[in-house]
Amino acid sequence: PGAKGFRVSATGVTLERDSQRRVMKKLKLVGYPFKTFKNTAFIKDMFSSALEVARFEGASVRTVSGIRGQIKKALRSSDGGAEGACRCSFEDKLLLSDIVFLRAWVPVEVPRFCAAADTMLHPSTGEVWRGMRTVGQLRRELGEAPPLLQDSVYRAVERAPRKFNSLKVPKALQAALPFKSKPKVAAKRSRPTLEQRRAVVLSKEEKAAQRLVQELQMLRNVSTQRAKEGAARRAEAKRKNEARDVQARAEHTREQKKARHVARGLAEKSASMKRSYGKKRDD
Repeated sequence: PGAKGFRVSATGVTLERDSQRRVMKKLKLVGYPFKTFKNTAFIKDMFSSALEVARFEGASVRTVSGIRGQIKKALRSSDGGAEGACRCSFEDKLLLSDIVFLRAWVPVEVPRFCAAADTMLHPSTGEVWRGMRTVGQLRRELGEAPPLLQDSVYRAVERAPRKFNSLKVPKALQAALPFKSKPKVAAKRSRPTLEQRRAVVLSKEEKAAQRLVQELQMLRNVSTQRAKEGAARRAEAKRKNEARDVQARAEHTREQKKARHVARGLAEKSASMKRSYGKKRDD
């Protein structure tokens, strides 16, 4: 109560004391392939020196398309790679338009500083104790903005649209494949075929034959439609008859049950009357 401006800023519980606790930070490195082979690719712009490559040898990498790989070794200058280029092996062949990234963790050195001033929290004299100002308070009082690092500024990522080549199956492989696995899509023709270009002129007999075939098809369609309508009418009549039979059967069953219950009730009533009459005679 006697200390001015004193307040509890936070409360907590100590769970563990470990001076060797390590603080890690996520690190995502991005690289681009500049030379690809069957299962190997040369990656650039991921590291800045061969020493960094040596530190990350054996680390797992991954492409945006989902192909997994591993960092093998730094490239020599004779291989045509710039400083920091490395050789990686992958599960499948990469495209030059792929993007390779590495997810890693780096340790963060935390400055160890502690100055406990427990004697000045409740001064015996009239002086008011003031602690050391933080960096944020100093910047706010001096009107200075925090330093801006260019590496920490987010930049818009501009990626060119990827163009994939069409699937081409060799003719030798097509000949060895079964018919159901062969490509059925015919190539688009630049010019119309002969059947499309020529004009078909029918003779008098051909026109008569074509007209006769059309009339026969029309008669067949009409007869088929009439047969379908007749089958639908017969099915509807059969459904109604079955519903009527089911209803009559249920009514008959209900009447039989009712008659059996009435007969059972009369029999029980006559039996109870006989028992009561026999008791009276005994008395």
